[in-house]
Amino acid sequence: MGSRLQNILISSSIISVLRSQYGDRLRSLVLANTPERLGEWRRGLQDCLGISRSDFGPERGLTLFEAPEPMAMKAERLVKEGQMPLIIIDETEDQISLAVLQFPLWLAFAPDPQSPNYSSDRDRF
Repeated sequence: MGSRLQNILISSSIISVLRSQYGDRLRSLVLANTPERLGEWRRGLQDCLGISRSDFGPERGLTLFEAPEPMAMKAERLVKEGQMPLIIIDETEDQISLAVLQFPLWLAFAPDPQSPNYSSDRDRF
């Protein structure tokens, strides 16, 4: 969408809609590659969804990850427990792990192709 704030707003909207559908079963898992970006996601989701920092954590509604492998493992555990994971992938991720694609609900943001940091050879799935 062009900016992380817009991506957070879209993600918040999707979380709200899915929350009305799945209720407390919905668990949102956010993947970004640095603590700073995860902090932006946390603050943005807090503002958009009207939640607090205590709503984030391994046993809460929202969990933040810096690496795809632990996130996929957490999503597998959630499915086994009868929960519905929603995987949100920040635009800074260079690749998407195949383990993530097995889950039915995921949202991946692509980098802006006009951005000076964008490289079409680098961003392949």
